[in-house]
Amino acid sequence: MNSKKQPTPYLDWQPAISADDVFASAVAFRFLKTDSHNNLYWIEQRASDQGRAVLVQRNTLGEIKDLTPKPYSVKTRVFEYGGYPYTVSDGWVYFANSSDQRLYKQSLSNLAQITAITPAVCDNGSLGKYMDLTVSPDLRWLVFAYETEPKTGEAQNYIGLIDLHQSGIQEAKILAEGASFYKAPAFSPDGTSLAWLEWNHPYMPWDSTRLVLAKFNEANLVSDPVLIAGSDHSSISDFAFLDTGELFYSVDFANKPENSAENFLNVHAFKDGTHRVITHELKDYQVTRPARNRLACLQLDKGQTKLVMIDPTQCSVTVASLPYADFGSPVTDHLGNTFLAVFAVDRPSEIIKVAPDRSIQTIKKSAETELNPKNVSAPIAIEFPTEDGQKSYGYFYPPVNSNYSPVKNEKPPVRVLVHGGPTSKTSPAFMLSKMFWTSQGFAIFDVNYRGSIGFGRQYRDALLSKWGVLEIQDVKDGLKFLQAKGLISDQAVVSGGSAGGYTVQRLLTSYPDLFASGASYFGIGNLITLQNLTHKYESHYLEQLIGGPLKTHQAEYEARSPINHLDKLKAPMIIFQGSEDKVVPPENSREVAAILAKKGIVHEYYEYPDEAHGFCAKETLVDSLTKESRFLKWVLRARK
Repeated sequence: MNSKKQPTPYLDWQPAISADDVFASAVAFRFLKTDSHNNLYWIEQRASDQGRAVLVQRNTLGEIKDLTPKPYSVKTRVFEYGGYPYTVSDGWVYFANSSDQRLYKQSLSNLAQITAITPAVCDNGSLGKYMDLTVSPDLRWLVFAYETEPKTGEAQNYIGLIDLHQSGIQEAKILAEGASFYKAPAFSPDGTSLAWLEWNHPYMPWDSTRLVLAKFNEANLVSDPVLIAGSDHSSISDFAFLDTGELFYSVDFANKPENSAENFLNVHAFKDGTHRVITHELKDYQVTRPARNRLACLQLDKGQTKLVMIDPTQCSVTVASLPYADFGSPVTDHLGNTFLAVFAVDRPSEIIKVAPDRSIQTIKKSAETELNPKNVSAPIAIEFPTEDGQKSYGYFYPPVNSNYSPVKNEKPPVRVLVHGGPTSKTSPAFMLSKMFWTSQGFAIFDVNYRGSIGFGRQYRDALLSKWGVLEIQDVKDGLKFLQAKGLISDQAVVSGGSAGGYTVQRLLTSYPDLFASGASYFGIGNLITLQNLTHKYESHYLEQLIGGPLKTHQAEYEARSPINHLDKLKAPMIIFQGSEDKVVPPENSREVAAILAKKGIVHEYYEYPDEAHGFCAKETLVDSLTKESRFLKWVLRARK
């Protein structure tokens, strides 16, 4: 029996899923790795378990089990954002534990056998932190990116090592020092060389990175590091050794024309003093790990990601034809299988295996939530002109709900999403949180403003010295484009976290009539407060984004700080913050909320204890999403 849906105003649509459903069983898959026996490992960050990060193993029989017992959580705070927090070798897991940041070893044959192998504090009283762990081919040396955090003052960064043949607690031995930052150490296949990435202030790693190589023997570098590639004007995203000893890396160069291959991260190779160009395209490549002497890589073309295999002998690229919209970094085993997290547009993420014959097997799904396909809004990639004659990009999601039809000629309200970073990108991947919004009558405009990655270096570098100016123009121009196409109404709200939270506040204070309301998650209201409190990794980031250091450009920092323009604010704002945030300390949000209260501007402020940068616990995620939805819809209804 057919029932005709009654036309219903968009703001009266009830969501097809609840905020609790969004986070009921979902996990985030990260940091895939294989071992010498072709077992697969990954980290699951579980919102339902207070955001605990659990290491999971799938053996060659297809059996899946958790390896990490409570209270352990496999997570590192190097650079505060972290990196690979574990490795597996010779029957042992070596991992960084979230609560104390120490390294532990765990027996794979007896999972309850977990022993600390680094001290609670270093001899000088600082806290040791470890990431990108790797074991030497002879199984003796554990090498890692090493950070020591003193009680006061700036962290120090190194390449560090411990001896796996020694028992008991060891403080890391420093192998390499002198650069501001280090990451991704890797041994050559014969164990006689060690390569890593390093960079120095004031640059970020996507501005300037150096790939270096040094001879290694018996816990020492026995030669001075040799610069393989990289400079103050070129960046290296990733590298990998093939079994032949050839070193592959992807590199781009600043100040190159948009149509130059050097403007993109292309793959190069090095061996015995000789360099080769492997790819020469107007696309970005991220080198990962070899599979049977082929490279499994990610290719980014205008923000769209594909899995590709590169034959370094023929310098040929084969695109894997896979029905997914986005991909995580692939890993391979010795049988030639490729494993990776994949993201479709109509269902939650999965880990899959791609066999050498290109057959696909699902290993695990991130969520078992079943959503009616009629309640899934598919992303539409858009490219739009900007007011300065350039172009920008994004994804548009129309409102969809199987229980409702729109009122004739009514255009939907739009929720603009601005990603964090800001040197990052948004993805067309399916997210239940997006369907939560589109099924309650909102269109979504997810913006890859200039400064986003995956569009070449010139597009990424466009934001340098123009943060707080260029990306808000792109948002404004994107809204204008969608309105001209008749896709949205003039009722707009905006949400973002971290750097995206800053952009939310800039939009609301720079274009006070553009948005009805906004939601800022751990956002930045005062650039001077951020600069004075931020951590080492990003302590010079603002110099690049604003155009110079605070001591010489204070007027510009003040001019681009939303907190100094709150008198222009017309739109009510809701603010969320974690009390343990080290990246954007809570003083940033508290300061904004205090001034809003003093000025009598409508707002709500919520600070969650024990949450850091990016909420992890299910209770926090559900509560903040519920509060944001209630607040934004209340504002829009009040304006009608």
